[in-house]
Amino acid sequence: MSYRRLGGRRNRGAAWQWGILGFIPGFVCALAVMLAVMAEGTLPAYFLPTPQPQIVQQVVHVVMTATPAPIQQPEEPSPQVLIITATPLPAPQILPTNVPIVVQVQPTVASTSPPTSIPQPTVATVSAVPDVLLRLRSETATIPGGSFTMGTNPAEVAEAVRECQNSGGTCLAQYAQDSYPEHEVRVEPFLMEITEVSFTQYVAFLNLLGANSHQSACPGFWCIQTRNDSELAPIVFNGSSYSIHVGLAQHPVYGVNWHGAQAYCEAVGRRLPTEAEWERAARADDGRIYPWGNIWDNALANTKWSRETPSHYPVTSPEYEFGRSLYGLYHLAGNVAEWVSDYYSETYYQQQAQLGLSVDPAGPINGLQKVLRGGSLNSVPFFSRAVHRQSASEAEFHLWVGFRCAEDAPNPEATGSSDLNPATLGVDVPTAPAVETAPGNAQPTLPPPPESANTGG
Repeated sequence: MSYRRLGGRRNRGAAWQWGILGFIPGFVCALAVMLAVMAEGTLPAYFLPTPQPQIVQQVVHVVMTATPAPIQQPEEPSPQVLIITATPLPAPQILPTNVPIVVQVQPTVASTSPPTSIPQPTVATVSAVPDVLLRLRSETATIPGGSFTMGTNPAEVAEAVRECQNSGGTCLAQYAQDSYPEHEVRVEPFLMEITEVSFTQYVAFLNLLGANSHQSACPGFWCIQTRNDSELAPIVFNGSSYSIHVGLAQHPVYGVNWHGAQAYCEAVGRRLPTEAEWERAARADDGRIYPWGNIWDNALANTKWSRETPSHYPVTSPEYEFGRSLYGLYHLAGNVAEWVSDYYSETYYQQQAQLGLSVDPAGPINGLQKVLRGGSLNSVPFFSRAVHRQSASEAEFHLWVGFRCAEDAPNPEATGSSDLNPATLGVDVPTAPAVETAPGNAQPTLPPPPESANTGG
């Protein structure tokens, strides 16, 4: 018996019917799932592409200080500063609602200074002079500015040499070589102390600086010697304070080096005068040879020729005695030679003359010595002429050298200030004791006087 498949074509046509029967339930299930997803609200998330993470760069400004400034809560609300820069700050500042806000708009730049909340150091001004020095500071006179002829000429030098030799002195024309030639200079108005700085003023300065200040406080250099350093020095130092014999209190301080003079002037809010300023103060507008005129007068200066008997020599004169200049300054001739701020150069005047008119010249930029002006009690009048130049090392101590201070004029009418009155200085002051020293030669090109070897350190 043989068998054959039933249905033939019919069997092949039934396959698609079974497919339809299987598809319908699957479609219904898929539709039900989609309806459920739509109801949940997350359908877009299944079809959208996965988002890439975004990187946000923010610039953070960090200010580092050695010691963080403490944060203090003010008793009352104070204005806050909100800085808006081109690059957003990392996070907004949350401020109290009752605090006013000050907005400053500025570009984002690297800060070159510390935050304004940190106190900045203040610079001391020349007006901050200690009371003790301010009370003792010398009165000043106003020296008018303007142009004048500085230096000397062969005819004037020849007359000075002849006068010196006729009086028994030893003077040579070569001593004035560094004062040639005459040249035009202009200076601005300035103030200059009427008197040379006294021992009273300088001792007060040393006591303000403290014990042993005379050895290193000017600055880092010796200022002056005491009796402990040289038996010829008049200032006494007892280990804790400085003092001066009452007979020398109102006399000009001597034996002070250039560093000591400059340091004192700065301490009282002033400075040493320039060489041009000093000559302007001594010669005035008419180019006089001496502070009082063109004729030497023994009664108007304290030099070798100013004493009738050797027993009075050599002794400085108090600050108020004689020899006033046209502008009212005492002792610009004789008494003690005076430091100025300029370095010394033997050829400086020649260089200035080649430049033409010089305005407020301040001397060479460096050198081995500093300029001295005005002669001294140890010299003959030739060296006390207002045109004569002297010099010495800035660290040397000479018993014939002192100084006075100057300062810029705040206005043409300025007259300075002080409690000292030159007319009453030295009243009832005992006569100063004689200082036994050998006469020194004030000319810079010759060997210095013997006392210059008495240096400290």
